[in-house]
Amino acid sequence: MRAIGLLVVAGVLVSCQNVPQGETASQGPAKQELPDFASEFVQPTVIGPLTAPETWPKFFDRAPENRAPLGTVSPVAILGSGNPTANPERFGPSLAVIVNGYPYFIDAGEGIWRAMAHGTLVNGDWLTKAFDINNMKYLFLTHLHEDHTIGIPSWILNPYKFGSTTNKEIFGPQGTAAMVGDILTGWTIDLHEMWEGSLHASKDGSEANVTDLTENGQQIFQDDNVTVSAYRTEHGALKYTFAYRFETPDRVLVFGGDGHYSPGLVEAAKGADILFIESCTLENIQYATWGGDTVEEKKKAIGAYHMFPPDLKRVKEESGVKAIVLIHEQNYAPPDQFTRLGLKLEIERAGVEGPIYSSLDGDVY
Repeated sequence: MRAIGLLVVAGVLVSCQNVPQGETASQGPAKQELPDFASEFVQPTVIGPLTAPETWPKFFDRAPENRAPLGTVSPVAILGSGNPTANPERFGPSLAVIVNGYPYFIDAGEGIWRAMAHGTLVNGDWLTKAFDINNMKYLFLTHLHEDHTIGIPSWILNPYKFGSTTNKEIFGPQGTAAMVGDILTGWTIDLHEMWEGSLHASKDGSEANVTDLTENGQQIFQDDNVTVSAYRTEHGALKYTFAYRFETPDRVLVFGGDGHYSPGLVEAAKGADILFIESCTLENIQYATWGGDTVEEKKKAIGAYHMFPPDLKRVKEESGVKAIVLIHEQNYAPPDQFTRLGLKLEIERAGVEGPIYSSLDGDVY
């Protein structure tokens, strides 16, 4: 163990049969009203990271919905379902498993603190109680790309500003300890003002214990609610990326993070109830706003990072996972062909069977 500033580096399944079997365009409550900015929406003619059709308010055709099996003790809240595209309707990738009323967070994308507020406001008091600021303790990072980690400062420091005395326990790929140490160093002025100013705050709640991970298939955490194991995956040139398998009292839940097919992901998802995973269109890859100038360049570049539908078919068939919930969708159809469920339908055309859901922020599974 070694100290880095305020950081210490430490080292019966049930099916989803009660969850609706897949999703159709009309499933779920209709949106009662469009976002505030919808009345001022000017349809873009220049398409890019700020204006891709996936960001257009008219394509969000339902409200968040609780799709968790009736009576489960381990619902999963979708806090952020987005990707690096600047989507006002989707926060950055972040989820929370709530087991017996206690939360375990997976990834900390852009806006996680506000995403928690959104989740509580659409789901009610049970989630508000789970997200009590002193319950915000455990965070599991799938990889260290900016879009999955930029919310870490607010996840640590905002609860502290409101009086939390719970120090954080963070697990992630090798490099996580250095990242969190740099974050706390970067906000040193903020922290010292809390300690030395009129609040005279205790340092309890402002520190983080971090466990860097490198091994495949190891159990990394266990308490009375969950057993968590980490499996190495493949995502671009990153040396260490992980999927997490959560075994709860009534379900097995797997969080794949980003990446294409990998044996580690299949192993993590073996026989699980739900795999929460990203995917990227192949049929409409020519419309991607990054990755190169030609279709072949985009297939090669994006395919090194993300899950095309044929890859997802392999994962589903080899793992036997019962259901798939999509997050971080990269649905690059042009405006005249775009639908919110377009990527899900493409995945089904690729031969992926079983319940598949296209998630929205605020959904519960």
